[in-house]
Amino acid sequence: MLTSMLKCHRNKQQELKRSQEEKRQDVVAALYKFNEGVLSEINSGVSSSYVNQCQIDAEMKQLQSQTIRFTKLTNQWATQLNGFYTALKEIGDVENWASGIEEDLKTVASSLEYLHKSNTTLSTQSIEIKPDA
Repeated sequence: MLTSMLKCHRNKQQELKRSQEEKRQDVVAALYKFNEGVLSEINSGVSSSYVNQCQIDAEMKQLQSQTIRFTKLTNQWATQLNGFYTALKEIGDVENWASGIEEDLKTVASSLEYLHKSNTTLSTQSIEIKPDA
């Protein structure tokens, strides 16, 4: 009887071990599936973040190249505008020079007219003086 009880106890122990092993394997399998699901979810988030980062990097490079082009174009416009401004100043300087020359010529012309009138008046007076002499 003792041997049968021992045998029965060992059989129950083995049955419990087998049952615990099956449950442990089921738990391991469930944890593996859970882990795969969680990692899959995390990886999909990381993957979409990586794709977004790549798109942002590409857009940033494009923006940098456009900014460089815009800066060069702005510098060209500034150079052309400065050239135009300089030419405009030169035109203004030429206009001032021309009006100065015009004033000088008017002064010379009025002086010449005055001298001419003075000479004609003197010559008329000298003609009038000669017959009287």
